[in-house]
Amino acid sequence: MAISREKKESIVAKYAELIGKSQALIITHYGGLKMPELDKVRSQMRSAQAEFHVTKNTLIRRALKSAGYDVPPEWLTGTTAMSFCFKDPAAVAKALNELTKEFEKLTVIGGVLSGKPITKQEVEALASLPSLDTLRAQLIGAISAPASNLVGVLNAAIGGVMYALQARIDKETPKEA
Repeated sequence: MAISREKKESIVAKYAELIGKSQALIITHYGGLKMPELDKVRSQMRSAQAEFHVTKNTLIRRALKSAGYDVPPEWLTGTTAMSFCFKDPAAVAKALNELTKEFEKLTVIGGVLSGKPITKQEVEALASLPSLDTLRAQLIGAISAPASNLVGVLNAAIGGVMYALQARIDKETPKEA
């Protein structure tokens, strides 16, 4: 059944809005997945703060082009779906990587990160990165470690001075019998 021009424009506008809100896009082929499997993929994507949409190739190509994204044309052939990553692209890539192991009919084709196309191998490398929360914790730990060490050294130095003063006081004060 043919889609009216207004409906196509509405779909392209929806795609453009999703692209505008996304930090990254991951393009997949899903041919042969059943609805319960697609529902599981969508659920996993929601858990990773992303949305998984089955897309019409010509319309998503238009939306990508209007956003200034240039992806290879062979990525947008066949049964294409797009993961729109809103928060942590590494978490979405990791979730998709796990899902491709569970569903062999789901394959990652490539993606867009920071406005540039990334290959399937780069998406897999992105999946191997720690999550954003883990990276933040590591950064805070690296920043606070020198300060903690300094506090420890200063406490030890002050403690040493305090022990020496206390020993001196004990030595000079007469002991009561």
